[in-house]
Amino acid sequence: MIQITRQLAKLLRLVIKRTFGRQIGMIAVRTGNNGLVVDVQGANQSLRYHDRHPQDAESLLLPLQVLDDVQGSKAEPVFLNTRRTGVVGASWQENGVFRDLEYDAPEPFPVAPAFPALPATFVQNGPGLLTALRDAYETTDVESKRYALGCVQLRQDGALAATDGRQMLRQTGFQFGCDQAVLIQPSRFFTCKELPAEPVRIGNLPDDKGVATVVFEIGPWTYWLGTEREGRFPDVDSIIPSTDYCKSTLRLSLADARFMAENLHRLPNGATHRELTLDLNGSVVLRAASISTPRPAEMILSNSIKQGDDIRICTDRQFLARAAAMGYSEIHLPDKASPAVARDNSRTYLWMLLSPKDAIKPTDDCVRIESPLDYGHRTNLPTIPQRTTPVNRIANQPVPVASSQSSTTVMSPQPASEPTVRRRKRASNNGKATTSLEVAISLRDQLRAALASSKELIRTIKTEKRGQKSLKLALASLKQLQAVA
Repeated sequence: MIQITRQLAKLLRLVIKRTFGRQIGMIAVRTGNNGLVVDVQGANQSLRYHDRHPQDAESLLLPLQVLDDVQGSKAEPVFLNTRRTGVVGASWQENGVFRDLEYDAPEPFPVAPAFPALPATFVQNGPGLLTALRDAYETTDVESKRYALGCVQLRQDGALAATDGRQMLRQTGFQFGCDQAVLIQPSRFFTCKELPAEPVRIGNLPDDKGVATVVFEIGPWTYWLGTEREGRFPDVDSIIPSTDYCKSTLRLSLADARFMAENLHRLPNGATHRELTLDLNGSVVLRAASISTPRPAEMILSNSIKQGDDIRICTDRQFLARAAAMGYSEIHLPDKASPAVARDNSRTYLWMLLSPKDAIKPTDDCVRIESPLDYGHRTNLPTIPQRTTPVNRIANQPVPVASSQSSTTVMSPQPASEPTVRRRKRASNNGKATTSLEVAISLRDQLRAALASSKELIRTIKTEKRGQKSLKLALASLKQLQAVA
């Protein structure tokens, strides 16, 4: 008999389904002096969970349905055993009720492939590698045919690279134990939030053509992932543009990054639901419009500033939001058409911009949303050192560069408050609407006020009805008591 807990069954189910989907033929479970071992094998990947607490020697083949049924949030014991030939059983208690189910045991493969072995040596990385792999796989494209863009590149210099053709992420500072670049195949294993934040050990299983499988050890989990031999991968180093003399740099504060993540959905969607204008014109402005609401809306990032010249670009809002979510504080914009580059000490993230023709110009009647001012952040912003004048190597003459000090604009302090929405309206004569647009705006405001009043009246009526219903029930109870008396 094999004993697990309902909590462990839930963990195994979540990780197995995320990694393999539901295309699982069987789950092999065995126990002994070495502890509990759960093995799952797929076409190009294998997964093992190992709990080292000893148990009686036993082995079972289980369908995934067993984990679906016995899973739970508490560490209540579950007992698994063979009932008779071709039948396995599971028994446990759920909310004080004893449950016992039987299942048809999966048929073993006639010629089952051997479970992969462990590498002879491992190299160890910190827990940050798990986050790096998760971010890398979010930058891939499994539908790509020309290049192996669904893969992640592990390089011998410790760099980790991924791209989908529109965005690219390169991360450095790791060890992979390989003497050449390796492309690991698409995987969803690293996106599992249930994996522990522990050091990641990596080993390689070579064959006559190079590294055939990369093995990852994370706490009790061991994961074998196959490599791509035939696919091509872009030279990411040649893609990254230099940011030494870029036109402008957005210095994004942490407070504004959080504000943007929480409120970006309030901006209207464009024709493809992703266009967003970033306007660095003294203030840091995000601007968007849609076909149904042609009047644009603006989000003012009060705690962020720009370095360099004014610039207005059109970008995919998902990429800008992702750069902010990944913690980048500086986004370099070489020009209106070149890729935007976010960089820190160990990571470089860049993405392609949209056509500059799609950038939205400011208007006088736009809706404005401002982030609350964070005084502590604004007073502690580090200064960017002014670049020295570069020299043209061909003509051996200085190349003029705009002064960073003269082009940096900091917004005047405002009282910290909740996000405010401001509407800039055109001047009217004697306070009356004189244009069709102003009449429409006035009518819209009146309808909104009427809608709010109607909602409040409906809530009041519902409350009164509930009170009347409770009173009727109380009177009926009193009459029944009188009848009994």
